[in-house]
Parts: sequence; structure tokens; C-alpha cells
Amino acid sequence: MLALSEFVSKHLSATATYPKHDIGVISITGTDAKKFLQGQTTCDINKLSAEAGLYGAICSNKGRIICNFFMLQKDDSILMLMSQDLIASSLTHLKKYAVFFKTDLTDATGMFQITETLSVSHESTKPEQFAEQLPITTDMGSIQLQLLSYPFNIHWHVTQANQTEHQESNPILSGLSLLAARPLIQLEQSENLLPQWINMQTTGGISFTKGCYTGQEIVARMQYRGKSKKQLALATWQGDMDTQQALLDSEGKNLGQVLSVEQIGDDHIAQIILNQDITECSELFLDGAKIHLIELPYQQPFAD
Repeated sequence: MLALSEFVSKHLSATATYPKHDIGVISITGTDAKKFLQGQTTCDINKLSAEAGLYGAICSNKGRIICNFFMLQKDDSILMLMSQDLIASSLTHLKKYAVFFKTDLTDATGMFQITETLSVSHESTKPEQFAEQLPITTDMGSIQLQLLSYPFNIHWHVTQANQTEHQESNPILSGLSLLAARPLIQLEQSENLLPQWINMQTTGGISFTKGCYTGQEIVARMQYRGKSKKQLALATWQGDMDTQQALLDSEGKNLGQVLSVEQIGDDHIAQIILNQDITECSELFLDGAKIHLIELPYQQPFAD
């Protein structure tokens, strides 16, 4: 398995800043906004504040992820940042429940701009797991959300659409953000994945003490009694491959699938979902060629 810090050092020597045009925003307002969201999200909304953001998901009754998001509080509004192609379906789902609360939900994508910054980190210790709360700082109307501090820094800057944009630099490095191993699913993956299959129990995305929410019974059962070993991992290879094909072992057994992939120079970086414990994967092949696993930025989770 490749060392994550060495892989990052190979590519990241200067700060990279670029817009996140693929991210949409849902705004939730009203006196019942937090009460409403507490019954719909895997994260504990009571831990949301102007200084602390959250990572979480909205699930179906079967515990499958409808959408997942980063969340922050801006004045009297709660903002959910998610894949833009999930905004419409997520609003439709949430509004079925919102009618029972004093709250309003709107597509606020056009009101904000999201910029991502990658930078070298001086943090040298890999965490056992990510904290539930994400540090937030606010400066001149710009909200800065820290998504990662080891082995490099990832910040999202959320500003009003009419404010001056951050100057773009080294956008070719944007694919490195996959190495945070904290994915946001897209529309094609909606209602196909359990939160644990993308390691949300390790990346601060699930509270097991907050109480009930839609899908909670299935998510809790998977955590404490489930037998599925599906989990998120990181991989890399060089050369073009058909990422729609299954991941196989040396005997042709199906070991999983590619969730998302980016390219930086000659290297492809992928988030993959394995069907078995990563320690049981001695060799992994995609489209007939061997690929290499990269260690995660947190300790490897176990599904049971």
C-alpha cells in the first residue's frame, strides 16, 4: 500500500485554489429549521454553530443515502453544500417532511460561490477518525470551512456570488481532494449506498447518540450488527482504464467498484468501494491492469 503522505508530497508543493462549480447550496431558514433537520440527517444538528460545520447525509427509510453534504450556519440560515445534480431531488424529498415545521427550503446555489484551497500541512499525525465538527472561521463575509488538516489542508471558502472571487492557481491539482476520502455522492449514486460503505462512521458523518432520524434504524443496525464489509478505499494507477468495470482480484473475483476518479499528470486517483476488508485485498485489478491502494487519511474502518 502506498504511503499517503509521500503520494501527496509528490504532487503538492504549492497552494492550489479553484472554484467548485459542481457544488450546489440548499438554504434552510425558519424557527424550526434545526428541529426539522435533526429528524432528517445522520449528523447531530445541535453541534452546528457559527464556529463549527458538519458532514452528514439524508437517508431513505431503507438507510440508503439520498444525498450527503457539508453544512454550515450563516446568520439565520443553514446552508447544505452538496453535489449540484442532487439539489432538485433533495429539495423534493425534504419538502415532504418540511410541511410539518416552520421552515423554508430554497435552492440558493446562485447566491453563493464555493472555492476550494489545497495547501501544505504541518500536521504529521494521522487521526484515528475525523471529528464531527469542522472548524469554521469568518473574515470579511467569507466563511472558511476546514475539511482536512492531514496530510494536507483542504478549505472551502463560501462567499456571496457578487463578492470578488479568490484568485485561481494550480487548478490541475484539484483531483487531490479525493484523498480526503470524504466523498459527496452524485445523482447516479443516490439511494444506492449505505453511509458506512463510504466510511461516514469514521469521517464524522454519523452521530450514534443523537436519536431518531429517517433511516436511523438501518444505519445503527449496520454499525452494531451488520455483516457487510463494504468500505471506501483510495487507489491509483497510470494510463487510461474503463472505470465502469468491476475491481477484481487475481482470480477474477469481484472485489468492488470505482466511485469517483480524477487525473493529475500521469496519475489517476480514485475513491473505490471494496466488498471486503482492505487487509484481505492482496492484489487489485481494473480493466485487466493492476492498480495500487493508497492509505487513508484516517485509520481504516471496520464495518462490523
